Amino acid sequence: MHDEPTAAVLPEEASPAQGPTRRNFLALSAATAGALATGSFASAQQSAKCIDIPERPTAKRPDPQPNPRVFSDKETLLAFRNHGHFAEFLDQPVTPLGMHYLLVHFDVPNLSANGYEIAIGGRVRNPRRVSLSDIKARPQVTEPVIMECAGTGRSTFQPRGIYVPWFKEAIGNYEWTGTPLRSLLEESGLLDDAVEVLFTGWDTGVDLGVEHAFERSLPIKEALRDGVMLAWAQNGQSLLPQHGFPLRLIVPTWYGMTSVKWLRAITVLNQPFKGIEQAKVYRYQKSATDPGVPVTVKRVHSVMKPPGLADAISRYRFAAPGRHVLQGKAWSGTGAIRRVEVSTDGGRTWRDAQLGQPGGPYSWTPWRTEWQVSKPGEYVLSSRATDTAGNIQPLSSAAIWNRQGMGGNVIERIHVIVQAGVGQSGEQVPSRPRQAVAGAEVPSPSNVDNQMK
Repeated sequence: MHDEPTAAVLPEEASPAQGPTRRNFLALSAATAGALATGSFASAQQSAKCIDIPERPTAKRPDPQPNPRVFSDKETLLAFRNHGHFAEFLDQPVTPLGMHYLLVHFDVPNLSANGYEIAIGGRVRNPRRVSLSDIKARPQVTEPVIMECAGTGRSTFQPRGIYVPWFKEAIGNYEWTGTPLRSLLEESGLLDDAVEVLFTGWDTGVDLGVEHAFERSLPIKEALRDGVMLAWAQNGQSLLPQHGFPLRLIVPTWYGMTSVKWLRAITVLNQPFKGIEQAKVYRYQKSATDPGVPVTVKRVHSVMKPPGLADAISRYRFAAPGRHVLQGKAWSGTGAIRRVEVSTDGGRTWRDAQLGQPGGPYSWTPWRTEWQVSKPGEYVLSSRATDTAGNIQPLSSAAIWNRQGMGGNVIERIHVIVQAGVGQSGEQVPSRPRQAVAGAEVPSPSNVDNQMK
């Protein structure tokens, strides 16, 4: 693949440097950047103003943020508590421990596996309590599952919803070990009027002004599907506390909010659940008064391992001319991945990547292609996936905009600066600093050279 350096031609999203990691966090807006050049900084400050997030708890979410590049201190604190996947490990089939995305709504419960049990009740013939040891003694399954936060891509919407300011990093592909949920439900004896299965966690807090335990439900048909499990291990070891220790639900085709952590009880219902996290949150809403439709299965999505070296703040990439292997992962909750296309010229052209085999029916699909670049300059790299149901990633988030910032699967945009000499500084010990950006002050190597004589 040969390309000329190009300016971006894809529709601009919230961050021009956006890639699989959080980009331009707490950055100035484009208006501010322009004002710095023209001297009209006062007016830019006004346009860059962030919505005033209330200091005290409120009964509703703040309105979407009109400036997509300015983040409030409250969102910053949420981002510190809820980290994302490290894009540099997107060449790995299974996400290493500690590098899976994390979303904790309230506080992490401090629980013990000793004597742990869950209650199964509601519209069943045989209400009972089942111990963790009994659950572990049942038939086991181990499956890699691509999990993705429903708020993925929230910061690519304009205006964007107020909550954890995700870009492309709200993902992970752990290997989960557990037991199928179906047999537990069937043994409990579902009554004829059973409609949904409610899952209650031990985490309790306040959202939208209402105190409640985190709870989500699934239609009976979804709860009985293959792949839905009660999991007690990830990547071969006990669940990490922040990931649901000692027991959690895994729903492989739905967004992550449904995979309830710190599972306390399973209750079969004869009517739809209308709790806060189901009726008010995790909805595709067009306005504050729109009840919206529920967020369910994962939309088709793909990400790329950024090539070259990272700039510490902007996360732009630097790469030398030559051959580069571009690779990443793709997934969908509505079908298998049929195609991944890659653009290295800002979206002017797209070329098919080679697909690999996923690690299982619920894992992500690896893809790769080669990029041969000879001319120095700036390039914009993107990937775009299509699934077997015909769904394809959008080029712009405008068509899928929603008030809460859910299901943001717009294509990513990775800016790569190609210049000679990239990568040579780290070939020696001590390293030899090299100017990568005009105006940078490069330390003199003389003091190091003298010590090496």
